[in-house]
Amino acid sequence: MKKLVAVLLIVLTAGFLTPVFSLTLNNYEPYSEDEFPKWSLQLRRAECIFLGGIPIAYPVSALAFGTLKKDATFLETLGVACAISAVITVVDFILGVVNAD
Repeated sequence: MKKLVAVLLIVLTAGFLTPVFSLTLNNYEPYSEDEFPKWSLQLRRAECIFLGGIPIAYPVSALAFGTLKKDATFLETLGVACAISAVITVVDFILGVVNAD
């Protein structure tokens, strides 16, 4: 009985969502150059660099703690990784401002 209800929910949901998807696929327009303000593009870039840097900085900071023979918790290591990622983000922003001139 549970399987029948699950299948019915999937079929009904797919039936309701199909017109929505078909309308959005035919009316796609690419973004224009001036559609977003410059500050929002810079903020998005900073967000991507910060969040993308954390998975790279975490093993590096864990390795550094292991080299120093300090037993760090997960949150300590994550905090250091976030700090490293934030420094990389700020340096990227400063380099972007300097090179824009």
